[in-house]
Amino acid sequence: YVHALVEAAYAAGARYADALYVDPVVRRARITGARDAQSLKWSPRWHLTRMKDLIAADASLISIAGEENPALMDGLDPKRAMLETTARMPGREAYLKAVASGRARFCVVAYPAPGWARQVYPKLSADRAMRALALDLLSFCRIGAKDRPDAWAKHVALLVGRARQVTRRNFAQMRFVAPGTDLTVGLAAKTRFIAADMKSVNGRRWCANLPTEEVFASPDYRFAEGRFACTRPLSLEGRMFDGIKAEFAGGKLQRVHARTPSQRDFLAAYFARDAGAGRLGEIALVDRASRIGQAGRVYHTTLLDENAVAHVALGSAYGATRFPDPSIKGDRGLNASKIHTDVMIGCDELDVIGTTAKGQQVPIIETGTWVLG
Repeated sequence: YVHALVEAAYAAGARYADALYVDPVVRRARITGARDAQSLKWSPRWHLTRMKDLIAADASLISIAGEENPALMDGLDPKRAMLETTARMPGREAYLKAVASGRARFCVVAYPAPGWARQVYPKLSADRAMRALALDLLSFCRIGAKDRPDAWAKHVALLVGRARQVTRRNFAQMRFVAPGTDLTVGLAAKTRFIAADMKSVNGRRWCANLPTEEVFASPDYRFAEGRFACTRPLSLEGRMFDGIKAEFAGGKLQRVHARTPSQRDFLAAYFARDAGAGRLGEIALVDRASRIGQAGRVYHTTLLDENAVAHVALGSAYGATRFPDPSIKGDRGLNASKIHTDVMIGCDELDVIGTTAKGQQVPIIETGTWVLG
């Protein structure tokens, strides 16, 4: 897939295609064998330099999802695993800052690696599982056998139209209600919801993530009250986390729960990495029309699972979700963090209600279906 992307890049006129491989086996060796915590936290300066240079050159940053060995990080000391930060993308701190400011053009895509395919289709042989997952990905990207040539364009237009519908309402708050979830978040003035068709600060259009089903914005990190219960497992740092529940007060994560004490301890430490790691950086609206959600499977990778149902993210925010306004000073409620972690809270029972500054409550999603028009 890397080879195909490189060939496509040059066919599209790229000056240079830079392929960066991160080997998870090498990363596991560091987690298990590094001498101490200080060694694990250290990363070479050239990781940051490389990412900054790519961003300065206005590079298109494409990341490939799909783990060949999904269970590779199982059984590791969670405290040591949390400290090792190179993960999939060395220089991620600079990357997240560029994403937050709208300077990075990024896209996450997927490829059906055998280990990942068997995780999604455990009853099939490796070859049949890879084919089944590949057909899913083609369908989700609207280029499957049954899709018309204009299917992707129509899908993007639908999402962009929904984003405009929400933006026009100028909601001051948004409430998510579902079994185990009752979470209210604040929205800052001049908040803009965006979707697949995006524009960088220099005016170049691009699409974040293939496939995509979401309409999203960054909430005001200072206001989040209530609780949520995850409806799908979370794939994070090479591990799977189940049964996640969390509580917020005053915009700050107060408690997090998971299926096992080890999972809980890891998440508690992970969301305390910096001042913004335990605050919200994104809310995303996905309804039951999502093809990924309709497939009825857990895909064990955030790219797909976050586009199956509505979700929120802890950590770094998106500056593009604010309309420019020089009269508004300060951070405008945009969270800053070294992480950005999506957790899935949507389901067929989900209601999402927007509240205007005058207190009018407007349904956006009812029992999983988009109703705002």
